[in-house]
Amino acid sequence: MSEREQIHQYLKDLSKYLSRLDKFNSDEVIREIESHILDAIELQEQNGQQPDAKAILDGFGEPRELANHYVEHMLKGTPPPKGFKAIQKVKRGVTKSLYYSMGLFGFGISLFLIIIGLGKLFMPDVIGVWSAAQGNSVIITFSEHTYPNSEELLGYWLIPIAIVMGVSIAGLTKGVLAALKESLQ
Repeated sequence: MSEREQIHQYLKDLSKYLSRLDKFNSDEVIREIESHILDAIELQEQNGQQPDAKAILDGFGEPRELANHYVEHMLKGTPPPKGFKAIQKVKRGVTKSLYYSMGLFGFGISLFLIIIGLGKLFMPDVIGVWSAAQGNSVIITFSEHTYPNSEELLGYWLIPIAIVMGVSIAGLTKGVLAALKESLQ
């Protein structure tokens, strides 16, 4: 049986066991589980692994058991299903990806702004923010050649503005990373 067929059969079985729910809620559960399965497959591919649908499906447990948890939750208000190994692995992988991406993005922008601010000290005619095309566009650039009929907007005010923004973004990034790190543990 191919991986696609395994997933289809699992979802079909799950749907059968969700029959006590109305069609809308049953379909919502199926979409949620399918999304988690696809996320787990994508995570395996991103990590350079061959996707293993059987292992992922085993992590969710038997369709009957999973369906019973959802039915109990929706009809009787019991706590929602949690702790399934497959869902936890996806959650952990997405959080790690988000953590490193956020760090790279935030600190990268911060460093860029600080370099712009300090660069303006040493190359004031080359680095700046200009208004061009009769004020219809704003250009931030490192350039020896300014645009014709352009006007520099910030002048030396670019130095403190860029440095303060860079330091602020670094602090914000550090705070976001600290919050994300808590969710990794």
